[in-house]
Amino acid sequence: MTMPPVTPLLLLSTVLFSGHVQAECAPCSSIEGFVPPSEISKTVRRMVGKSRRKGAAKNVAIQKQRGVIETGLTPQFIQDADCPEIDSEQWAIDYSHKRNRPALHKGIDIPQPRGTPILAIADGMVVGKFLNQRNRKGIELMLRHTPEQSGLPFWSYSQYTHLQALPELPIGTSVKMGSEIGKTANTGKMGRRVRRDALHFAVLYSEQPEWSNDGSAVTPKEGYFMDPIAFYRPEPPYASEKVLKLSREEKKTPVPYLDTHNRPTPSTTRRIWPYRCSRP
Repeated sequence: MTMPPVTPLLLLSTVLFSGHVQAECAPCSSIEGFVPPSEISKTVRRMVGKSRRKGAAKNVAIQKQRGVIETGLTPQFIQDADCPEIDSEQWAIDYSHKRNRPALHKGIDIPQPRGTPILAIADGMVVGKFLNQRNRKGIELMLRHTPEQSGLPFWSYSQYTHLQALPELPIGTSVKMGSEIGKTANTGKMGRRVRRDALHFAVLYSEQPEWSNDGSAVTPKEGYFMDPIAFYRPEPPYASEKVLKLSREEKKTPVPYLDTHNRPTPSTTRRIWPYRCSRP
């Protein structure tokens, strides 16, 4: 049987709805900063976990070198707001016992009831969306935030996984801080274990504006991971190895948020928690 030629649009559909085919993201090519996947270093690809199982130990070593270390940062929600909190699945903890191979937790988990809206943490653009049918992340969305949008001195990328459904936000869509970008669930391959409903939230960053999407992952050129709580620090440092050296008091991080009436606190913030919070 002769197969019809694959158009770029069909190719993208194959990527999104199979969850595992690796192919360049056709709509990405017109977005500022996009470069072909071939321009992303092997190191950065391994940082996000793109290698075979036998390379897990090397991946972990690279991830530690590029920011995935426990920092001791603690969120302090401004004005003692009641915000959804991180559970025991915290940043950079050893996940080897859950994976049966060397592994680190490259984000934080925030449990919430199924269907709870998830918010964009800053103005940004959709640069990745994946079903991830064959791995633990489940349905995933990634946003790219410019320095002007976040107020930070680098380009940052926020990752939201275990979503209830693939968001109806085409790649290239601009979103505003506080926009609903998905709903909480527990999608992702877990074998026999039942996962509670929660958002897995992660942040990557780079001093360079270039990035890529190979159809299975978004990779910032010369990118690093950061403790997601560091994203909310009002001033440097942000890099994990420097954050680690802060005093206990300095590690208490004031976290801005959107309240249940969609009011940002503080009113001038350009970064918020990924869930709405209740004021006391």
